[in-house]
Amino acid sequence: MRTIVEVDVTLLIAAGEVGDDTTLATSCQSATRVIAVDGGVRHLRYLNIVPDVIVGDLDSASEDELEWGQENGCEIIHLKEQDTSDLAKALNLCNERQWSHIQIIGIEGGRMDHQLGSLASISNASIDLNIKAELSDTTLTRLTTNQQFQQEFSGTFSLFSFGQSVVTLTGGEWNLENDIVTFSTKGLSNQSDGPINIKIHSGDSVILLCNKE
Repeated sequence: MRTIVEVDVTLLIAAGEVGDDTTLATSCQSATRVIAVDGGVRHLRYLNIVPDVIVGDLDSASEDELEWGQENGCEIIHLKEQDTSDLAKALNLCNERQWSHIQIIGIEGGRMDHQLGSLASISNASIDLNIKAELSDTTLTRLTTNQQFQQEFSGTFSLFSFGQSVVTLTGGEWNLENDIVTFSTKGLSNQSDGPINIKIHSGDSVILLCNKE
């Protein structure tokens, strides 16, 4: 049974590491809908949680897993093109259906190129999507141009751009004032003891990583 939530949340389950079963099950119950990103369906089948959608090129999900989903009323979307990752396909689907609040689990572990591809897919997704990803020791938030972000946070955080972004940051030990942030170590391992405020003035999306203490 799904818990009724005030905000419409779409939960994407990818094929990487997802943490403990209880946390995953709770996240699924709290979401408005659950999408299995290709091989991510095996995490859900193990817990007998039927996703609303299975999407991807379906080279990782087994025939048995797809049959299980179909028999239980799951919508299966087979997208064969190889120009985008399965996660990018899932994010594009969310944008097309105007499911704008996205939470992602399962992008850690495995090959480094897959992990970088997941971050690139998040960074390049439509700016109409509000995207967060829960990692083992970090919460990832994607910030876009002209977005004003504020969060109560105490601990270590990092800020990266997969391109070039003009950023103002206050509330950190090292602040920024209309500074250029790129895919570099400039935004690595900052500290905060209170609210952090971030404004993306122009350029590409920015990935904010807040460590879980």
